[in-house]
Amino acid sequence: MKALAILLLPLSLAGLWHRATQETNSHSANGRGVKAFAARQYAKAAEAFGVANTSKPSAAHAFNLGTADIAAGKSEEGAAALAMAMRDGALRENALYNRGNGALTANAFDSAIRDYREALRLTPGDAQAKRNLEIALLRKQQQQQSRSGQQKSQTGPQSNPQRPQPSPGAGKNDQRGGDQSAESLLRAVQQQEQEELNRMKRAHAQRGRVGW
Repeated sequence: MKALAILLLPLSLAGLWHRATQETNSHSANGRGVKAFAARQYAKAAEAFGVANTSKPSAAHAFNLGTADIAAGKSEEGAAALAMAMRDGALRENALYNRGNGALTANAFDSAIRDYREALRLTPGDAQAKRNLEIALLRKQQQQQSRSGQQKSQTGPQSNPQRPQPSPGAGKNDQRGGDQSAESLLRAVQQQEQEELNRMKRAHAQRGRVGW
């Protein structure tokens, strides 16, 4: 029994050393990723977070990796990593928000709308998610209108086009006011859209975690 214990001891120490090395590599790589992300070197950040997640897989490392991938323009890879991060309930809302940002940037409006709505279901008071949901809904509407206009132009003019009839009591002033309200809303959203997309950074309680 003593001989067996002596033989097992080096193996146990080797295992502890290996785990300690993994911890050190993961922590170091995560730190490099955080610095690179802060400097907007997103591809470099994603590479570092990938090392961290390989050395020590965790929901937090997957969150950082997915966020950096999306920031680097790798929407599919980022979405996959964020899906893994969502296994941690504490990260789910933020992961949904970041994945929605990636979908919005890629003009995948249906996916963005779905993620933002789910994020708002979890955290109804999230003003950024609500604002980005409004942007996604508006851009989807613009996309549909653009496609509809292209289809109409391809079919050519109609002999007897149907014109919408004004509702009772609605005059030109009412119609003009409605148009102006819609245009004002559109301009307001468009003015804030780029600023909103550029500052997609969220504060998190856990130290060393990145996010948009």
